[in-house]
Amino acid sequence: MALVLVEGAVLTCSHGGRLRLAGGNRHLTVRGKGVLTVGSEAGVAFGSAANPVPGMVVPCACADPTGRPAPCVTTAALPPGRSLKLSVGGIPVLLSTARGVTLPPGAPPGTWSVADPGQNLLEAIS
Repeated sequence: MALVLVEGAVLTCSHGGRLRLAGGNRHLTVRGKGVLTVGSEAGVAFGSAANPVPGMVVPCACADPTGRPAPCVTTAALPPGRSLKLSVGGIPVLLSTARGVTLPPGAPPGTWSVADPGQNLLEAIS
């Protein structure tokens, strides 16, 4: 079993960036925080020191071949990062086992994973 992700969960990229996720689904909450469902992790930019983004905890250090910042952008979670048993509105919740590929603009792909699920009470089967 893995922990369910909630708003405030932190993702990390392979270049050291850290990003706090927002926008949880309030139909299911853990300690007042909405759970994150599949899709809420996709297309999120980590930001750079020169161009911070909302939720950025640590900037992504990725750079393109010219040396310009190229912060990671997440893709959808790969299995087994989503619950097979717990969903909200028919959409599976994301789990602490979630991971995926990042696509920094103009730089080679990287990876992302969960650094902190945002809660430690609710578990689900992946």
